Amino acid sequence: MRKGILGTVMAAALAFAAAASADETHPWDASWFGGFGGNAEGVQIIVAGDQIVGFFFSGDYVDVNTSDPIAADGSLTFKWDGGTATLSASGKDHVLTVHQAGAPAKVIALSRDPG
Repeated sequence: MRKGILGTVMAAALAFAAAASADETHPWDASWFGGFGGNAEGVQIIVAGDQIVGFFFSGDYVDVNTSDPIAADGSLTFKWDGGTATLSASGKDHVLTVHQAGAPAKVIALSRDPG
């Protein structure tokens, strides 16, 4: 029985990998960073498809509650306790716009992590 379960898991993993490689990688798939200088607030966002899998903000990693599907304009909005943020691009410029209750919006220029 153990070999049967292992075989099923392996087959499912291979099928998933084949389907994933057939899909075009979304332009947000990467680690993005910005604002780590001067008076700006440093951020890091790790994106896989239309999901935020890591978000560093205000000196700590923040648990993202939800991530909306990628919008028609290519932007990606996500939420956490205490805020909402949107990743957007215009040409080669990528930015994160952060909204928190009682504070002005913060716009942080982003760069793609080359690693």
